[in-house]
Amino acid sequence: MVTSSEVPTLQKMEIADLIDAAIRLYRHNFRPLLEIVAVVYGPLMVMQIIAQYLFFNQVLTTGGEQVPWGALLTAIPVVLVLVAAWIVLFPMSEGALAVSVSEIYLGREISLRGAYQRIWPLWWKLLLTMILVSVILSAGTLFCLIPGLVFGIWFLATTPIVAIERRWGAEAMRRSYDLVTGHGWRVFITWFLLQLMIIVVSQAVATPAAIGLMLLLGETNPLAQTLGQAIGAMVQIVIRPVAMIGIVLIYYDLRIRKEGFDLVMMAQDLHRHAPQPASAAQPLFSTETELPPRPGEDTDRLSQLPPPPQGGADNDQ
Repeated sequence: MVTSSEVPTLQKMEIADLIDAAIRLYRHNFRPLLEIVAVVYGPLMVMQIIAQYLFFNQVLTTGGEQVPWGALLTAIPVVLVLVAAWIVLFPMSEGALAVSVSEIYLGREISLRGAYQRIWPLWWKLLLTMILVSVILSAGTLFCLIPGLVFGIWFLATTPIVAIERRWGAEAMRRSYDLVTGHGWRVFITWFLLQLMIIVVSQAVATPAAIGLMLLLGETNPLAQTLGQAIGAMVQIVIRPVAMIGIVLIYYDLRIRKEGFDLVMMAQDLHRHAPQPASAAQPLFSTETELPPRPGEDTDRLSQLPPPPQGGADNDQ
């Protein structure tokens, strides 16, 4: 249950406020956000760990003296299934997480099933947009690191734009660029600090565990490698929602700064795009004021009204 005290105030936020809001939002909604990530990342991580175990087991047992063709051939089907699953499921997971964070931030509830139902019609648009952004980022990073970082900040908000506004491709990238322009340094510093926090927390948990397993089971033991990878994967699953929370909060902060949207306007925007059955559609606002009868309507009810006072102006004299 999301209460008003658990939802950050919808207003302009400084860098420290954004980071604090991201942590509070995740802390108060840990379970539903973790479920959205785990339902996709869990099976993917299991397949990845299996492929790594098959490979490392063969490499470590041969001592690296020969090419582990057997391990490669055994791992190829698992790798192909893993790649196909990532292509299909990764955009859905990111989009469902963006939708859920947005709903929670606006003070509403959304279920695991509802989040994926909302994002299912958009998964191919998310996929194509992610591919387009990845190609541009890779091209920028290939020539120099700085252009890649600049492009990454410009197009940081593309995922929530596709998931919430239903714009995609070049239009979503242009929309993200327009929002970020003029606030690039704020966005960069906020995103950098969030990523630094995620890296520090994940490494603080995964690295000691991996070292302990190697000391306990032996550095060349494939089981130690596999368990270390499994612990790292679980840490990534737990910490992953923080990144998308940060992106969505940055997205809304930019909209507030540039467009002045208040809570009601944003809620109306999401309600307008949300798929609803025709029978369940209700107006956002209603009034109890009764309108006068239209021409041709039954006016018998007027006879039931009390008669007007007699005398009118004569009584005032």
